[in-house]
Amino acid sequence: MPHRIWRLQLTCPQPSCTGSMVKAGLYRTIRRVLDIDGWYLMATEYLECLRCKKKVGGWSQGIIRQLAPTYSRQFPAVLTYKLSCDHRVVTQLKSRTLGNSATQLCNTLREQHLDARMRRAIQYLGVCEQFLALCSVRGQFPPPPTMPTLPSPIWLLTVYGYDIMTRLDEYKARITSTFGSILKMDSTKKVTKKLSRAFHKEGQELTLGTTIVPSILSVSLIISELN
Repeated sequence: MPHRIWRLQLTCPQPSCTGSMVKAGLYRTIRRVLDIDGWYLMATEYLECLRCKKKVGGWSQGIIRQLAPTYSRQFPAVLTYKLSCDHRVVTQLKSRTLGNSATQLCNTLREQHLDARMRRAIQYLGVCEQFLALCSVRGQFPPPPTMPTLPSPIWLLTVYGYDIMTRLDEYKARITSTFGSILKMDSTKKVTKKLSRAFHKEGQELTLGTTIVPSILSVSLIISELN
């Protein structure tokens, strides 16, 4: 709740409006969020623009983008249409390799959810047993609730795609920035000649590619030269 708790001054996320946002009650929808070993519920507030009277939820991307990193990094989940996914689960998708797919992550989550449900069920039955021991009248307690169905691996990949969309500016900054130290600078023709002496065939292919994609070729030649 950025406005109700942090008292932040927010503007309307609509492109053609610059009005200020004020609190307009609590958002009626409560989101169910998938975590590593269970589920939790997340609520937010309604924000209304004083100028265009548009109402948005406090977890919309138009509001989160206005927050400083100190506050935006505290948002715990990636939201989809029906369900939501905690960032700790999304982090597991970033290191996908051969044998570590979304299906494998889904199986791992199912095992961890089953283990956590078993611990809670044992605790629940233990409390029920203690309560019955203190009562003179024997009664029956309802069984522990069933475990909610986990989403499919396709849904996990969809969530990962949504997370990438929220970090497009970061990826653009990484692509367009230069990191590290420059060991040597030389012209493309000189590097091509040096490569063609050792690898005549490869040098001809690189020279042919110069007229097609010179920018990509320059990067490839520089990497080859440094290696």
